[in-house]
Amino acid sequence: EPCERLYIVKEGMVRLSQSLPDGREQLMCPRGAGQLIGFCNASGGTYPVTAVALTPVNTCSIEHKNMKRVLEANPATALDVIGQLNQELGKSQAMICNLGLKSAAEKVASFILSLLPPEADNGILIPLPLSRLEIGEMLGLTVETVSRVMAELRREEIIDSPRGGVLVHDITRLQNLSGDQLSEAEYLDAADA
Repeated sequence: EPCERLYIVKEGMVRLSQSLPDGREQLMCPRGAGQLIGFCNASGGTYPVTAVALTPVNTCSIEHKNMKRVLEANPATALDVIGQLNQELGKSQAMICNLGLKSAAEKVASFILSLLPPEADNGILIPLPLSRLEIGEMLGLTVETVSRVMAELRREEIIDSPRGGVLVHDITRLQNLSGDQLSEAEYLDAADA
């Protein structure tokens, strides 16, 4: 489709994917409430990714040309959008690191952390309407490896995994396992950015 609108996810979860020339599909981390989708380059073209609703989703959208006017007229809004883009860039950089350098346990822990909202605390239940196969495809792991790591996280009582979600019991231990080496204060500062 022509890339004409920016979408803001108000409720629910959306999975993004990109089709490769040989027909394979690269899954990307899901997007949830408060996240922006539909950024395109300045020359327009078509959307570079496909979005599929994983849960019932409520979005609002704005045409790119109107968004440009809003940003030019409202510096505070422009800064908010820059903050969102900065978060997206950070997540993309983290995913590159995950795929290239991290162990399976670190990849899964980082993935779960990426789903947490900034204000998350121990005991939070986050929706995860993805199969182990889909998670494995996103992280470059086999379904067996994802299942094994999730089972180990449950045994260690770091998480629980009820159907369609992940209950995070210990965010600090999950952060330590992720290999990101962020202190709790650094994590909160990054979440506020």
